[in-house]
Amino acid sequence: MKFVRYKSRIEAGILLFEFIKNENKRLYDFINENKGNCFCFAIPNGGVPVTEGFCSQNNLNYDILIVRKIKIPNNTEAGFGSVTTDGTILINEKLLSRLNLSEKAVNNSIELTKTEIRERLKFYNKEFVLEKFYTHHIQRRHIFILDDGLASGFTMLAAINMIKKYNPEKIYIAIPTAPLRTVNNIKTEVNDIFCPNVRDVLWFAVADAYKNWYDVPESEVLEIINNSKFYITETVIEDSLV
Repeated sequence: MKFVRYKSRIEAGILLFEFIKNENKRLYDFINENKGNCFCFAIPNGGVPVTEGFCSQNNLNYDILIVRKIKIPNNTEAGFGSVTTDGTILINEKLLSRLNLSEKAVNNSIELTKTEIRERLKFYNKEFVLEKFYTHHIQRRHIFILDDGLASGFTMLAAINMIKKYNPEKIYIAIPTAPLRTVNNIKTEVNDIFCPNVRDVLWFAVADAYKNWYDVPESEVLEIINNSKFYITETVIEDSLV
């Protein structure tokens, strides 16, 4: 069947849940019957509207999981690793070995990235005890991580590493589009990966799967989470950790 490009990220999220129904009916039924044992994480910015659409179909709750690349000095468009919301670090060792960076330069880049993470947490009003929050929402639960697509998959691997620290029951990845090579790399790290548009191509772009592609601004992320019935608000967080 020919793939029809998504009209929007919201639609992509809605279709992702339908895709799970077609691919794994047992999991689909489990989600619907055990909502309290499931939780979702959106990788911003593009993953937030996808997750909102996904959760609108099953009434699951979600949070954002911030992942920032560790920028290469003098080449800030590229990175040699990633840092996640709780400070989990994943280094691309093969790339780092070719960069000839000093230990000080590496550490400075990591600390700069951690500062960026803290600034993002403040922006989203998430200045609370993260470890308790993650233990509460992840431990022994079925976790779904969503984004608007994968390219190299390194960001997603960093997110997976973080989630594993908190002992989930299972981890699932749900993404609208990805290259086959990345799907193959990711699937060995999780219980399952759901992707309606897997492309076996040399040159891949997430944007090709969408009719109207644009970089999601933070203003749109805030609008979605501030009006969401599914996003975990600060009040809910405080209540859940009492």
